[in-house]
Amino acid sequence: MTTTETPETTTRRGRPRSAASEQAILAASLDLINEGHSPASISIGAIARRAGAGKDTIYRRWPCKEDLLLDALAAQNRPLDIPLDVPIREALIVPLAALIERFQSDRNRRILRSLYGAGDEFPKLRARYQEQVVTPRRDRVRARVRAAVERGEIVADGNPAETALMPFSAVVLAALEEHPIQGNPRRAAARMVDSVLRGIAVAPAPH
Repeated sequence: MTTTETPETTTRRGRPRSAASEQAILAASLDLINEGHSPASISIGAIARRAGAGKDTIYRRWPCKEDLLLDALAAQNRPLDIPLDVPIREALIVPLAALIERFQSDRNRRILRSLYGAGDEFPKLRARYQEQVVTPRRDRVRARVRAAVERGEIVADGNPAETALMPFSAVVLAALEEHPIQGNPRRAAARMVDSVLRGIAVAPAPH
């Protein structure tokens, strides 16, 4: 299972009629999923009614329901602009803490389970979410690990990037199994990151 979260936004299609209308439509889509409607069963009409928007407004912005739901799911991820030269510990703690905080919400866990449960009835949505949201976010973590290797912070042996991604996968799996990581998100993230870094950090030179 590849489970680290997503890009800051998916590729935008067209020009939104208004920011407020767009946000209402995205929120309505997530509300319906949260209420137990599967992605396959949600209709554009239902989203339009919940958002107080016309169906034509939605179709001008999103050519199909799949595009709309993909943008709504991607919008759950907060933008995280972490420079490549940030120490690797902080570069991992910040996005991991954001992920932990996200899945401490009952609503967000329900939406996650609905997405993963849509594999059979709406397989393209999950595949596109993986490709357009999850993979780019994983790639950003990998880039920061590579930068840390080049600085000599962590070892180059083995696969340190995939090792660094393990806590992210663990957080998502815990959310899917309804055992979310509890407590202060940053402190929880720090504990998980420190555990991983003990295995891949370069030991200080002896004096």
